[in-house]
Amino acid sequence: MISEEQTEKIRQALLNQIENMQLSPEEKETAKTQIVEMSPEKLEEFVKPNCVFCNIARGQIDSYKLMENKDAIIVLEINPMSKGHSIMIPKEHITIADFQESIFSLLHKFIKRMNQVLKPKQINITSSESEGHTIISIMPIFGEETGKRTKAETSELEELQRKLIGEEDIQKILEKKPEKPSKSEISEPEIVIEKAPIRIP
Repeated sequence: MISEEQTEKIRQALLNQIENMQLSPEEKETAKTQIVEMSPEKLEEFVKPNCVFCNIARGQIDSYKLMENKDAIIVLEINPMSKGHSIMIPKEHITIADFQESIFSLLHKFIKRMNQVLKPKQINITSSESEGHTIISIMPIFGEETGKRTKAETSELEELQRKLIGEEDIQKILEKKPEKPSKSEISEPEIVIEKAPIRIP
């Protein structure tokens, strides 16, 4: 969400542009009225570039969806750096400081699921920004990674999606409470959170 000051700067810039456009006085007046009456949310949407991550979150771009709630979605990375490499995309253009509790809750549930299914040595969590959209990279580490991105095959992504979602409905998986294993049976991976460089899709 943009600040009140940013909203007014954008509004004024748009009004100035309208003034310099080759429109009839009536058309200019109509356009100005629309800009003046636009809510901050609508104004931000109006000037926001066509964001690939927004399109993934809205389902306008096909993805291998793993988990979702009202505020974020988690999908498989199609150019992964490790098996099961995934990204969490908030459904709004927000910074990490503005993440709602529901976003962290979804991330925590997914990390638990990833640990149960893939059993990595550790899970690296990094944040980056692209096109004004903060995304979270969730990368399981097995010790065989090369540090390079490789385009995943469709069959590989589909298999990983089935494993990470499970054969049942994802909500049933999340609601089902498995028996707690003893500490000797399972160990939690180390979770490393760090700031990543700006992502270029």
